[in-house]
Amino acid sequence: MVHRVVAFALLAGVTALATGCADQPGRPPVVHHPLMYRTYAGDLVVSRAPPPFVIEPVQIRRGYVRAHSYWRWDGHDYVAVPAQWIPEKPDSRYVDASWEQHRDGWHFRPGHWISL
Repeated sequence: MVHRVVAFALLAGVTALATGCADQPGRPPVVHHPLMYRTYAGDLVVSRAPPPFVIEPVQIRRGYVRAHSYWRWDGHDYVAVPAQWIPEKPDSRYVDASWEQHRDGWHFRPGHWISL
C-alpha cells in the first residue's frame, strides 16, 4: 500500500512539472532551472534561441582581458550586455559567457576564469 502511495505521489509530481514546462501560445517562453541546478550555479534554461552573436573589433589592451558582449535573459526577453575590459589574472584564462543548446532548451553559461 505504501508503495502505491509513493508511486502516485511521484507520478503526480512528474505530471505537474511536465505540464508546467510546456510552451503555451501567447505566453513568454518557459524558463526553468534544470535538475541539479545547485551543481551548475548560474545555469538558466530558455526555450527560445538567443539572437546572433555580435563580433566586435577590439585592440589589445595590456593587463586586461576583453569580456565579450553577450545576451542576458531578463525573464521575458534577451537583453544585450556590452563588452567590458577586466583585469588579467595570472596563470588564468577567461572564458566568455555563452549559450549552449541542449535537448531541453538553451543553457546560459556565465563568464568565468579557469586556472592554467
